[in-house]
Amino acid sequence: MVGVETLSATAYRDRSVYERERRAIFGCEWLVLCRADQLATPASSVAGMLAGYPLVVIRDDTGELRGFHNVCRHRAGPLTDDGDGRCRGGFVCRYHGWSYRQSGTLSRARDFGDTDAFDPTEFPLWAVQVAAWAGLVWVNLDLSSPGFEEDLAPFVGETDGFPLDRYEFRHEQTEEVACNWKTYVDNYLEGYHIPFVHPTLNAEIDASQYAVDARDRYCIHSAPARDGARNLGKWMWRWPNLAFNLYPNGMNVERIVPVDASTTRIVYTFFFARGTDAATVDATRQVSVATLAEDRVICEAVQRNLDAGVYETGRLSPKHEAGVFQFHELVRSALGR
Repeated sequence: MVGVETLSATAYRDRSVYERERRAIFGCEWLVLCRADQLATPASSVAGMLAGYPLVVIRDDTGELRGFHNVCRHRAGPLTDDGDGRCRGGFVCRYHGWSYRQSGTLSRARDFGDTDAFDPTEFPLWAVQVAAWAGLVWVNLDLSSPGFEEDLAPFVGETDGFPLDRYEFRHEQTEEVACNWKTYVDNYLEGYHIPFVHPTLNAEIDASQYAVDARDRYCIHSAPARDGARNLGKWMWRWPNLAFNLYPNGMNVERIVPVDASTTRIVYTFFFARGTDAATVDATRQVSVATLAEDRVICEAVQRNLDAGVYETGRLSPKHEAGVFQFHELVRSALGR
């Protein structure tokens, strides 16, 4: 990859590129929508926006997870408000009152009367794939995409040795960063910047030996501690927008979610082994939030420069930016080069 060009600056600022990414990337990949504990009981629901798509996931009365676009088939009204909710018996559109069963089938089109021209069975909700793993609920908007187990098997296998089933949700924090989502992903996928951006982390690890091992649509990060010991945790990234930071006693799941072409929402979700004391949870959270604050400053500055129209493309370091190279190639492939 010596001399390989980066993505163009246009890809980070052009709204038409973002619209293509919504469909070609976020519209057909497995993405984390929410935590599994938010859907612990029958008839519970969670609704929210994901890369511009309004979605709702429920646990139906039989205990099965189901997911839909939060869009009525009549005139695009919302089925439910964003956030946690209940869907006893199904959904009633908040605009004109069309009713849907928990299965997504239309049960009643209010005040339509009897007409041979209208068949309710032809107007079910638009469904999405749903799966649960690692305390998280995952969705894929493309029903023809591979299932979760098939698609994420290699990535899931990387977590062997970490007792994810004993980790419990303890804290969640959301921040918005004024940059394109790819600007933030680029930053996560290399340790090249650590000596200049993260002084505390740089004091703890040997950044000159920071390595990113690119695999099947995911990466493994590693770096020796200053005393020569290897970090006991495991830092992973999964295409297109997920970071999994694993530790012996817990994990921080980082979602890098585009709000629009120039704004990215970062969601930190912390899980810890049962019985972990509050001081340990808070200390881990403080370190992560401090790192996010440092990343925000540099990513927003880089985005400003990408928007300025001076820089168009750069070159990637063979030693430090293999993860960025893989990411750029995946973006190019998804968008048809």
